Amino acid sequence: MKALNKIASELGATPTMPVLFLGHGSPMNAIAENEFVAGFRNMALTIPKPNAILCVSAHWETRGTFVTAMEQPPTI
Repeated sequence: MKALNKIASELGATPTMPVLFLGHGSPMNAIAENEFVAGFRNMALTIPKPNAILCVSAHWETRGTFVTAMEQPPTI
């Protein structure tokens, strides 16, 4: 948690940002050109660039709850 607090303290303040839920549906949306991908792309053009993004995934199983606090996790 200390690493997470350090990263958070270094981020500048931003105006209130929208909260978005982006369910990926099919994994093909990561590589396909379709209406969902076009919608994601258009949405990105309409909102300010965030300083940070929170990503929550239900596709992981471990004992306990953990926070990853690094700029570029090797799994992404």
